[in-house]
Amino acid sequence: MKAEIIFFSATGTTKNIVWAISRGLNCETQFTDITLPENRNKYRPIHSDIIIIATPIYGERIPRFVFEFIEQIEGEGRPLAVVSVYGNMGFGISLEQFETFALNKHFCLIAAGTFIGEHTFAKKNAPVALGRPNEADLAEASAFGRKIRRKLEDGSFDPIIIPKSKLPMFITNFPDRGTRFLIKQPAVDLSACSKCGVCAKKCPVGAIDSKTLLIDEQKCIRCYACVRSCPNFARLAKFRLGFFEPVFGYMGARKRDNRTFL
Repeated sequence: MKAEIIFFSATGTTKNIVWAISRGLNCETQFTDITLPENRNKYRPIHSDIIIIATPIYGERIPRFVFEFIEQIEGEGRPLAVVSVYGNMGFGISLEQFETFALNKHFCLIAAGTFIGEHTFAKKNAPVALGRPNEADLAEASAFGRKIRRKLEDGSFDPIIIPKSKLPMFITNFPDRGTRFLIKQPAVDLSACSKCGVCAKKCPVGAIDSKTLLIDEQKCIRCYACVRSCPNFARLAKFRLGFFEPVFGYMGARKRDNRTFL
């Protein structure tokens, strides 16, 4: 049995989830990391018995540029499992997007999961899913992988029931950079910056100039890849207004659980 796991992971959270799922699958696995633009541009489909697609959820939906990428993949009747990783707020319409994708691209959607990951904007003062996925989350992800394998071995490809969101599907048309109205552009602390250029290399939308380290505001999606990858903690990001932080912390205070649909 061979699986291909296609994932987008700006800060490494989704990557941790899919690695745990792969341990449960316990088969030959091809990991396809589509986080960076160059990886998306050179992608070529491979033969596999199942495809697993995993992505973080931004603004209650799959990021538009990620969804536009996966739409090029043809199912040809193959089994598909999908994973939405979200920061304890809500996975929104993401599973419905995956369901529509599976139908349009001739996949057989046999499994879906929603897993909690540390919110992109989490911090000590607003610890929304801080430290997740933890060991228990990763154990659940591995168990999800084992269940997928059993379905494949049994040939049980009955349609799964995807929960419906109360959110309208037209939010798929919202720009990926919408959070810039809440979050300031990650600034550079020049006293700490060594000009190593890691932030530019890690930007999933190519928004950072590798020479000046300036960010193109029209491209920046506030994914915090630059903030999390800086070895000197020289990238700083804040809410535009101070009162947003406690409101954000309050909204994400209730602990949510991982969910799977098989």
